Amino acid sequence: MVRTLPAAAVLLMAGSISAQPLLTVAEARVDADGDGLPDRMGEVVTIEATATCNGTLFSGGSGLSFYVQDATAGINVYSSAVPGFSIDTGDSLRITGEITQYNGLTEIKPDSEYDLEYLGSPGEPEPSQMVIHQDVSESLEGLLLALGDRSTQQWVTVASHPSQAGGGYNFEVWNGQAAVSIRVDEGTGIDVSGIEPGVRLYIYGLGGQYDSEPPYETGYQLLPRSQSDLQVYSPSVPGQFHLTVWDNPFSPRAGESMHLEYGGPDDCRFSLTVFDRAGRSVAQLVDSRYGGDVMMWDGRDDNDEWLPVGPYVLLLQAVGPDGGRMTTTETVVIAERLD
Repeated sequence: MVRTLPAAAVLLMAGSISAQPLLTVAEARVDADGDGLPDRMGEVVTIEATATCNGTLFSGGSGLSFYVQDATAGINVYSSAVPGFSIDTGDSLRITGEITQYNGLTEIKPDSEYDLEYLGSPGEPEPSQMVIHQDVSESLEGLLLALGDRSTQQWVTVASHPSQAGGGYNFEVWNGQAAVSIRVDEGTGIDVSGIEPGVRLYIYGLGGQYDSEPPYETGYQLLPRSQSDLQVYSPSVPGQFHLTVWDNPFSPRAGESMHLEYGGPDDCRFSLTVFDRAGRSVAQLVDSRYGGDVMMWDGRDDNDEWLPVGPYVLLLQAVGPDGGRMTTTETVVIAERLD
């Protein structure tokens, strides 16, 4: 890289890079015919982009394997031929290399350190916010992503215990109705001992893919980079008896969920039930559980079917250790969204 090489090498590198036309990342990795392979496979191109992790994070200690992105797209940078010198998150680079693919993951492969030029350090790009019910896909591959949105208190929920596989761990989370695969590489040093079904998370990471067979349409993953990319959501609920709802009315078929909070004394057992206009119980959201909580309801009944448009009543009951009972209700509305 320019910041570590002598002046003569810098001039040589600048001449080598300038021989290639400068492309955006989207242009470099384009798959216009949709066959799962980059159209420029085998071509040598030059891009300018910002690193979203350090240069050896996914290399296993040999060579380079990291991710970069510009305003158009993201891509993996891989080279076993380039020594693992310092590339930091937030570094801006000019990279020349061959467009390749590995198990569905589009890569740019520089041949030597002369194919990388340090341009400055503008800082880590803002992650692209995934929406509820969204999975990682080809359009998100290579990008820094945020799964779960703190601004709207939209977390994701762990669906499976981490299983060890190929130098790391795999587990799934529910993002609304979408099951998103999380891949924790052992090189990140992330501790997954506290990850278990039901844990609620906000996750940051890189869009990856591992699919060994054409047409390379599956195997998308989210790759956290450090322990701080897995943030456990543990709500603090007031101790007075209460039921609060927001995002009401909401349109489940448009991908919306309703948030609610319930709580009261710690020694109470809580039940939360949804009733329709005829007074029939249609969804049991909480069943005799100790302690208050914050949760989301996606408008489905106990048979996992969408409930019809209309008003519903939420009934919260709290039973104390002496058998005393407290109740409260809230009316909520399932609606169709008008665009």
